[in-house]
Amino acid sequence: MSFTIVDRLREHARSRPHASAFRFLSDSTLAPQELSYAQLWDEAGAVAHFLAGVAEPGSRIMLFFPPGLSYLKAFYGCLLAGMVAVPLYPPRRNVKSDRIINVAQSCHAVIALTTESELAGVQAAWDEQNTQGLPLQFHASDRLAPLAGAELALPPSDPGAPAFLQYTSGSTGTPKGVIVTHANIVANCNHLTSMSPTGDEGVFVNWVPAFHDLGLVTAVLVPVLLGAPSVLMAPASFVRDPALWLKAISQYRGNRCGAPNFAFELCVDKISDADLAGVDLSCWEVAYNAAEPVRAATLARFAARFAPWGFKAQAFFPSYGMAEATLAITGGGMHALPVVLNVDKHALGEMRVEPVEPDHPAAISIVGCGSAPAPHTVRVVDPNSGAAAPDGTVGEIWFSGPSVSPGYWGLDELSLATFGNSIAGEGDDARRYLRTGDLGVQVDGDMFIVGRMKDLIILRGRNYYPQDIEATAASAHHAVRAGCVAAFSVEEGGSERLVLVAELEREHFRNVDTEAVAAAIRQGVARAHDVAVERVVLLRPYKIPMTSSGKIQRRQTRAMLADGTLETLAQSNQSDARPTLAPRNATEQALVAIWSQVLGPSPVGVDENYFEIGGDSLAAVEIASQVGRAFPQLVIDPAQMLDYPTVEALARWLDLALAHEAGKAASLEPLTTIAI
Repeated sequence: MSFTIVDRLREHARSRPHASAFRFLSDSTLAPQELSYAQLWDEAGAVAHFLAGVAEPGSRIMLFFPPGLSYLKAFYGCLLAGMVAVPLYPPRRNVKSDRIINVAQSCHAVIALTTESELAGVQAAWDEQNTQGLPLQFHASDRLAPLAGAELALPPSDPGAPAFLQYTSGSTGTPKGVIVTHANIVANCNHLTSMSPTGDEGVFVNWVPAFHDLGLVTAVLVPVLLGAPSVLMAPASFVRDPALWLKAISQYRGNRCGAPNFAFELCVDKISDADLAGVDLSCWEVAYNAAEPVRAATLARFAARFAPWGFKAQAFFPSYGMAEATLAITGGGMHALPVVLNVDKHALGEMRVEPVEPDHPAAISIVGCGSAPAPHTVRVVDPNSGAAAPDGTVGEIWFSGPSVSPGYWGLDELSLATFGNSIAGEGDDARRYLRTGDLGVQVDGDMFIVGRMKDLIILRGRNYYPQDIEATAASAHHAVRAGCVAAFSVEEGGSERLVLVAELEREHFRNVDTEAVAAAIRQGVARAHDVAVERVVLLRPYKIPMTSSGKIQRRQTRAMLADGTLETLAQSNQSDARPTLAPRNATEQALVAIWSQVLGPSPVGVDENYFEIGGDSLAAVEIASQVGRAFPQLVIDPAQMLDYPTVEALARWLDLALAHEAGKAASLEPLTTIAI
């Protein structure tokens, strides 16, 4: 008999009502706010009861929540009510973005839920951006009283019904909402646990955002399926102090804990021995590394760094997945060291694997991401013929099984092309496969991810579609030629960096200020996408590689830039010398030192805009942490980077805050913010 995650939650609430479902760690002391299974059922039930009175079953409910328990109650409330949850970033005022509006249009949402403290700001941000007058009712779900002891009148449990929509970054005009059904949830949770069995005694400790598919499945859904406790913390808490994650794993004896690759790098780079006093990581059995390319060097560095505190390299669980598969596709084997192959990078470009010695000049290391046990199947397919590729041959990764989504919301033609594929020669009755768009190779049963057919850009664990960034860059300055911009990532210094190549208009390229164009592109992209541009490359007209039909050839552009055959007009790097205004007092000197350390390597001018010199949301949290150490009498919020995006403006706010703390200023009025 089939069941759903709602059935499992009801079962836990009845059989083990006082068992911990979720803990949220809200500060550096790791003191938890706790939610038992009975409390989760009652409080989610209140949300379900409310939604049943304002919307029809199957309605799409947009969720705009900061990290915390309120989001979990609202998410499960949607599922209990037979509604379709749509988890999203909360919109911000004064930050223009069409994404929220486009998602609302795509799924025809009728209700938005948030917290009482966020309600006014979220609604104001929506009103500011909703120039089309889309109807959307806003409600604070944490105002609702729990239905203690009440038996809810729930709609019948339907495994085939949509449970939530996982929106990818998507093309700006046509966002793609991956439909995840109740059956998909159970199938993928079972798939994950079959690849990494630790019994029902799992303890999950997670900081990845719960509206991201990695955080949602591994920390919100799998624990409830198992009846296991899940310990959550805000992403900002981790980035501000990565040691908090390891301390929480130690304190709560977490054994299923993971993150994107960059998080393991951050732990190695930022955690000192003093931070690890009393920490014991011997409990950590499954350290999954997912959501971006897994790097062999990162695994080796992390294992060596934290071995004295009990971490075992065998715990690493390199994984591969995507939202279209609910989450997990393949995962590394348990209790074995990760499999690493050293191969010739040039041969990979020719769709073949050629093993080489680690010191070979063309050697790169690729990490095995395991396999997919039945009833799921993963194959490597020749992308041109659609036929299965033999082991050791690079091809497109195809995936089939009950975890695969039925498609994209409202995009039937695209859904058929993405989810309805069969392998040539296997007959009409063959399985239907999801085409991932990723390139991989199978060697001795392990899947190695080697690249992407699609041009998705992954930076710091977040996905970006190049056409979105290209459109922003084209509109950032009048001298940029529309439709003639290429965005892609390159590996520099051990991490992926964003590069933009743009043609200039014929009437402007001879006399335009190229640095001004580059600065406009950087600022525009940072505002719209919260990502830093490492390099801007400007070209004369008609120099960017295109197909005969006029499509940008991003891969060829990247290759020509790398080998020096691209005819460039000008290049602007973040590390180029910049005109600076020197600090004029002690506060500005302290901030310049901190900003230069994080954003460097050049000294930062006090008048330079945070986003134009490479700042993003993760760097903001790191800077806020260091500013807090320099000025321990103040509590610094990373949002200050958004409100005061120059050293000069932030220093003025800090001086006023310090004076207020010392009793030399009557009040701490907000300063006039600088538009960013």
